Amino acid sequence: MMTIEQSTIALVITTLDDPRAADELSARLLADGLVACVNIVGPVRSAYHWQGELCRDEEYQLHMKTSLERIDDLKDAIEQFHPYDCPEVVILPAESSQSYSEWVQQCVQTTP
Repeated sequence: MMTIEQSTIALVITTLDDPRAADELSARLLADGLVACVNIVGPVRSAYHWQGELCRDEEYQLHMKTSLERIDDLKDAIEQFHPYDCPEVVILPAESSQSYSEWVQQCVQTTP
């Protein structure tokens, strides 16, 4: 099993308040080759501070798998196309099986 230091992929998480927006963002990121896979989970209940208020909303989580090399491009795309003013972008280096890691790498490689 790989250790975090040897990790070559990451799990990136964001949330959206609309399932269609989640589908659209997922489709764009997949089409642009920034992610190998997206799981849309939800609705989930979110509680958070925003502009001095305590908010509670239903949201949809996107669990995206990508290579460490594509993290900056993915983060930039989320910030560009996400409808929130301050979108959640949580990046977690991930351990995985070698075959899964290789599949993710192949899906998001920038050069053949």
